Amino acid sequence: MPDETGPRPGSLPLRAAPATGLASRPEEAAGLARHGDARPRSRPRLTSRGALVVMVAAFLAGNLLAAGIAHSWPAGLGFAAGCLLAVAYARRESMLLVVVAPPVIFLITLVGAELITASSASALATAEGVLLTLAGTAPWLFGVMIITLVIAMMRGLPSCIRRLGAELAGRPELETASSEVPG
Repeated sequence: MPDETGPRPGSLPLRAAPATGLASRPEEAAGLARHGDARPRSRPRLTSRGALVVMVAAFLAGNLLAAGIAHSWPAGLGFAAGCLLAVAYARRESMLLVVVAPPVIFLITLVGAELITASSASALATAEGVLLTLAGTAPWLFGVMIITLVIAMMRGLPSCIRRLGAELAGRPELETASSEVPG
């Protein structure tokens, strides 16, 4: 594969920029341009769906591991990982969903993991596994949800709640005023 960065055969060579030792763009001077990207690097932000997918994956992995080794701590660890990753990397507009959805997603993935790993096909065995795992992970669930709420409050949860209240009350002017960014 030919090198596409160099001059092509038969073309005139480009003039080189003067070697002044200074960066040619302010972004380069600030160290923001890396690998040909002139935009400043920031943490990636998850959409609402992306945050839900992260939680489902982490919760399911933790619940499957917990069911496989017959201990509840991996389920709590998976819950913590999923919640904290989602609240740390989700967009500000997604904070309300990130704090409301984890208990429901955890229960669904727990039932799914119990159904996948159940030694018998009875509903009683599945219910027993779900209840025992919930009892063992209760401290994890409460503690992690409190931490998730605190982080979400710092990342913009109150504005999400105000926006939802404005939408429900039929005041779209509040919604657009709070979501506009001055240019």
